Amino acid sequence: MEHHKYLQNLRTLEALCQTAMDLSIATHGREVPTWQEEYASHIFGKICVTVISILRLLPKSSLYVATNNVAIWDISSVSILTRSLIDAYYAFYYLVVDKIDKNESDFRLILWKLHAECERLKMLELIKSSNPRISDIRKNIGQLRKQLEANKFFQSLDSRNKKHYINGKKGIFLTHSQISENAGINPDYYKAVYKDLSNYVHTYPFSISQIALFRAGQPASLALFKPVVDYCSGYLCLAIRDFIKLVPDQLNNFSHHIIETMKHWEYIMRFEE
Repeated sequence: MEHHKYLQNLRTLEALCQTAMDLSIATHGREVPTWQEEYASHIFGKICVTVISILRLLPKSSLYVATNNVAIWDISSVSILTRSLIDAYYAFYYLVVDKIDKNESDFRLILWKLHAECERLKMLELIKSSNPRISDIRKNIGQLRKQLEANKFFQSLDSRNKKHYINGKKGIFLTHSQISENAGINPDYYKAVYKDLSNYVHTYPFSISQIALFRAGQPASLALFKPVVDYCSGYLCLAIRDFIKLVPDQLNNFSHHIIETMKHWEYIMRFEE
């Protein structure tokens, strides 16, 4: 029964991936009126290719790739990529979909860019780089800090938070739990999913105990993959749901099965306890 359920859910994930890819390809090259649509295209594309990479590792997937004719069932890498997919979705929703006023929208973009430049400078300094662009990066950081200080939303924050963001250590000022609520996801559902996947990201003892019991090729081992397939399907459904808001003309290309699957996962992720 578990083997059958896994295969059924896997085929659904494959269909969702194909829908997402078709959507990305069909809208590629369109003129975009704002920076949000540009970021939407980039991040949604990242989500698509991440799911493709996951499918290449999932047993019984049509995209599964054997290594030297050896079937490798890699639950650890699948889990790590799935957490990356979830992180991408939250960045996507935060930057592109969340309904906020212009001052806060500008604040989010400036903070995002400031974090990027600070991270770039930090990496160059760690390797003691002599790249002549370092002076330009420092100049950009200074300009972005001035823009941040002039932003009305930033000015409304308390002094502790202002100091926290002006240093560029964070590119997103909301937590995943806060973004979950805005996106209609039960924060407890997100926390449970993220905790499960993070065990593999950090090589925690729990993940090693799971791997120790794992036997590639055995139907019982598919039980470990099934929840991860479900996590992928749920977050991919929401990514498609949100991207289609920017290009509603593409909704006519969706099959009835995809539309119903999206509604199914939207309900589960909102009310799961």
